[in-house]
Amino acid sequence: MDLMTKRILCYVALTIGLSSALFLTNIEAESKKQDDLFAKAKERKSITFLMGEDKPGYQYFTLAEEHFLYDEIEKTDELVKSCRSLEDLISYLNKTEETEKYSNIQIVLHGNPYNGLSLPIQTEGPRATPKNLVKAMLQGRLPSLETNAIDSLTKINFWACGIGKNPFINMALDSFFNPSHGLEPQIYSSPHFVIFDTPKDSFTPKRLKASYWPYVYKRGYRPGDSEIAEAMRTQFPESDISWNEAIENDDLQNMYKNEFHIPVSWTVTYPSKESRPNVTTELEKMNWVRTQTELMDKISETQIPIDKFTWTVNKIIHTKDDGTKVPAIKGIGMATVLCIMDPV
Repeated sequence: MDLMTKRILCYVALTIGLSSALFLTNIEAESKKQDDLFAKAKERKSITFLMGEDKPGYQYFTLAEEHFLYDEIEKTDELVKSCRSLEDLISYLNKTEETEKYSNIQIVLHGNPYNGLSLPIQTEGPRATPKNLVKAMLQGRLPSLETNAIDSLTKINFWACGIGKNPFINMALDSFFNPSHGLEPQIYSSPHFVIFDTPKDSFTPKRLKASYWPYVYKRGYRPGDSEIAEAMRTQFPESDISWNEAIENDDLQNMYKNEFHIPVSWTVTYPSKESRPNVTTELEKMNWVRTQTELMDKISETQIPIDKFTWTVNKIIHTKDDGTKVPAIKGIGMATVLCIMDPV
């Protein structure tokens, strides 16, 4: 059995075995010691890649940069801010001189276990969702990682929120960042939420790994704090967290709160305006959504129930790649995830 066949069979097995509750449970403490991820081989350099930029009001990459430049234990020798896709990252590593193998490679990016990594797979390619990652892996869309920069002593660590809990993401990254020949590096994807924060008694931001408890609701329809707290008590009965206090307060010591949106969208073109179905009423809109097989697959991929999305479905004029304008219907669904995070 060749490697590609094994990967396809693995993909099928994961698809069959993935339960709908996979990502909607508390993340237990890791068994793997974090210190091991930063142990450095002698006479080797370490490098950090910042795979994005902060939006106004956010400091994720800013604090990550300070952390990996100045932290006594986790600081790296080099820092790169120019890569914006997985293809860019592999190409950068492939240009490394054979004598400059890295000890540690830290890769900081945005992402989550629901819709993957917040960057494209290829420079002009699709976003690195779990499904797109597996497709790219099976179809060989990325260049092979050479052994110039890495070997079995190299540790490659991906820091993004909870991506290590998604088996599709793990499988694809393991494939992309293992060379086609030679000794394999040690690859790690964080199963925890990743937080960079500056403690009151320190000038240097710290990297925190956090257990997290998610609550999903329709975007624009946020329930009251007491209703969310009651739902989380029911959803996570084993936790002793004071949900009311965690949700209502923004300045709890050692507790964090974050919200992010999960989008899904789909566009269908039609030969004429008259051939488009009506999508005027809410019933007509939801009937259209439910009859779109590939859209339903995308919703299933997020592991979020369809009724947790707010839907906008409209008739539009769609511009094709060749510039042709055609009648179409576009549907956009938005869910919001509220996460309570507790550093471990």
